Amino acid sequence: MMNDNRTIQLVEIPIGGREGTVWNRLHEEREEVCDTLLKTFGPGSAVYRELLQARLRKLDDALDRLMSASYGICSQCGRPINKIKLEKDPATSLCLDCSAKELESLCANTKTSSSTDVMLESLSPFDTILLRTENSDYRILLLDPKTGRALVEGGSYLPEPSEGLIKGSARPGSDFNGGAIAVGGRLEMWVNENIFLTSPVKSVEVKHNAAAELPESISAARHESIA
Repeated sequence: MMNDNRTIQLVEIPIGGREGTVWNRLHEEREEVCDTLLKTFGPGSAVYRELLQARLRKLDDALDRLMSASYGICSQCGRPINKIKLEKDPATSLCLDCSAKELESLCANTKTSSSTDVMLESLSPFDTILLRTENSDYRILLLDPKTGRALVEGGSYLPEPSEGLIKGSARPGSDFNGGAIAVGGRLEMWVNENIFLTSPVKSVEVKHNAAAELPESISAARHESIA
């Protein structure tokens, strides 16, 4: 029913030119978010669903601004939003200055530091990432830094190594940073066909190419909790 309503709306409200392109981009992402919400369930999905719902509200707000001719105007100061910023995220409602002020305010309220962020592509295969969040500890044996493929264990749901993908992280009020583990952000992992979103990261430590984690030892790593 939701998809039918969106299709009818697209037909009934024709918008041409650049506004039409923006309208279609917003609606396409809206449909993707709705589809993802319908498919997202299981352990660890509650926080991720909240993020998806927040993004959905942001998209709906952008569509409302587009129809009221206020699209592209900062919702805080009333100045035009940079076109490059709008191109990157058509749902944004803040200009560069207001975005910077909001981020500064959020960072001032967090007790963590961003100086220890880790980019997966800067690491090597079989490096080990020791991750501590507010609620759990994780051990991540990185198999492929480019794709984020890894063996992950830790927390309440991963008592032994399981193969998954490390997707990236985001701090409050910031865009999702693919392939990065950000201190103060929540790390997104896809393991056993489930999406896991950790509590905020407190610290990250990397062990480079430990001898016990060479390729021939991966099988042992999968079952080390049994051994």
